[in-house]
Amino acid sequence: MEIVKTTIDKIIEYRTNYLNSLPEFQELFIELMINDSDYYILITDNKEIGYTITNNERVLIEFHVFEKYLPDSHDFFKQVLEDLSITDIYCKSFDSLLLSNCLLSSLPYSVIGVLYREYVESLVSLDLAIKMKKADFTSVGLLLRQDDSIKELFETEQQLIGFIQNENVFEFYKNDEFIGCGMIIRTNSNWNFCDLGVWVKPSKRGNSFGSQIIMNLREFAISENMIPSCGCAIDNIASQKIIEKSGFVSKYKMINFKTK
Repeated sequence: MEIVKTTIDKIIEYRTNYLNSLPEFQELFIELMINDSDYYILITDNKEIGYTITNNERVLIEFHVFEKYLPDSHDFFKQVLEDLSITDIYCKSFDSLLLSNCLLSSLPYSVIGVLYREYVESLVSLDLAIKMKKADFTSVGLLLRQDDSIKELFETEQQLIGFIQNENVFEFYKNDEFIGCGMIIRTNSNWNFCDLGVWVKPSKRGNSFGSQIIMNLREFAISENMIPSCGCAIDNIASQKIIEKSGFVSKYKMINFKTK
């Protein structure tokens, strides 16, 4: 098999087929890496048989082989690991092809993330006194003045401005007092799936405001014909409690397989 470096536009159709084949949609954590990654087409007997993507730290983040070639996928997988000097693999537990190949290789692993794709009745009632306001460029000053923990949602001022311009960012108030903010980020511009992010002002934590913000974001996303999801690090217990209080449940995890 040949592994030929290419460009993102050359694998768009293959990626579309891959994303459509998953029982759940892509995780934003992975999707945000895509634009700064390396793309490879897999070729055997002069035929393109699939593709793979690695991020700039030699972490494999996507591996897809067409159905016809699935019986030999493990051999292709092992060659990808070797030829591209892969050190780690980020695998969504609902990606059966990648997961099975990692397990067949007996790779050591750790769970690094919790993926929420479904929701049931929330554990708290919606607080009608909480109001949400769509952020605009006048919101930048307010948000940048907050505790550094707000960088859990955006890392830089420029990123925040981009989110305000291109996504849905909201301020949240109770009795006219600012309690936090939240974002609805479309996971991929070609699909209607989105990820919800929340930040609560430190002095207002412990009052279920985070869950309230997620519930409001989820209602807004659904009203805009988007399909909401959430995700967080496995060691972020506080975020897991907030998300689960809002009604989200997790059947899936993000797994980090080590190759070396």
